[in-house]
Amino acid sequence: MCSYTPLELIYAAGFLPYRIIGHSEPPQNADSYIHPNFCQFVKSTIDVAINGGYDFLEGLVFVNSCDAMRRLHDVWKRYVPTKFIYILDIPMGELSIGANYLREEFNKLKTALEKHASITINDSDIKNAIKVFKESRLIYNQLNSLRIENPPSISGTDLMELTSDFFKTEPKIWNDKTQGILESKKLQTTKGATNSNPRILLSGSPLHEIDFISFLEEIGLNVVYEDLCTGSKFFDLVIKDSHDLMASLSEAYLNRTPCARMMQIKERVQKIYNIAKKFDVDGVIYHSLKFCDTCLYDVPTLKTLLNEKDLNVLFIESDGGLGNINQIRTRIEAFSEIIKS
Repeated sequence: MCSYTPLELIYAAGFLPYRIIGHSEPPQNADSYIHPNFCQFVKSTIDVAINGGYDFLEGLVFVNSCDAMRRLHDVWKRYVPTKFIYILDIPMGELSIGANYLREEFNKLKTALEKHASITINDSDIKNAIKVFKESRLIYNQLNSLRIENPPSISGTDLMELTSDFFKTEPKIWNDKTQGILESKKLQTTKGATNSNPRILLSGSPLHEIDFISFLEEIGLNVVYEDLCTGSKFFDLVIKDSHDLMASLSEAYLNRTPCARMMQIKERVQKIYNIAKKFDVDGVIYHSLKFCDTCLYDVPTLKTLLNEKDLNVLFIESDGGLGNINQIRTRIEAFSEIIKS
């Protein structure tokens, strides 16, 4: 449900991590179970779960990321029969204290997984999981770096499709497949080619529909980075070698690019700015799901701070899809003209 979930522990326990993304279709049953003023991510998840769409899951790990996620946990626990349900707490604030707290939370999750599966998760199991996902991150970041080129050697749509596959595929299989794609892309040359399309960094809420990125690219924008929980955030961390693997995991997850929930607005702005400089970004599109108070609260400050760094920002609010496509097209085209000039 969240990119702060330590996939390494789930994999080390012998399970396949599967990311729940949500959808942008109008909810059918969710309003009967939860207040309508919750985000599309939560409501679409309830819709699918109530209709048995997630019955193939052995269990679910929630994260205490916001009030909507806590309420989703309550609804799921009461109305969706599931063998294993766990809610993980995530700290905010000072790094050393937070890392120690998160280490204990990861240990509690490890114990819960061991009890559920009647197994013992050894250090060797965790090391193997870290190694597998380290390779995934390396491949992803090498593919992502191809977008520094002008024109990018891989589109935002293509990379997001690979990212979506990652979150529901055995990672070793994904690594082998995607390594082949990486080698193929490296052989392709764009030397001498030029592309004057504006280069966009996409940030904000988890994105349900890859079509949103395809739409931006069809309009004539180059989406060169996705600062999203369903995009780069899982891949944007480095786990250090250590005798205390749980400490290494907790420090890595807490040190990665913070999301809106972490309330580290200045750190987020600086990270976005650094990425924008590296990828030669012309503008930032910040997308928020409707009723996502966590993301919406940040918008005015984030826009102001990025504008002060000479980065233009377009804010778009939707239910995860294209919604009123003509209105969105008009706003994006106008934004494109601004950053071209």
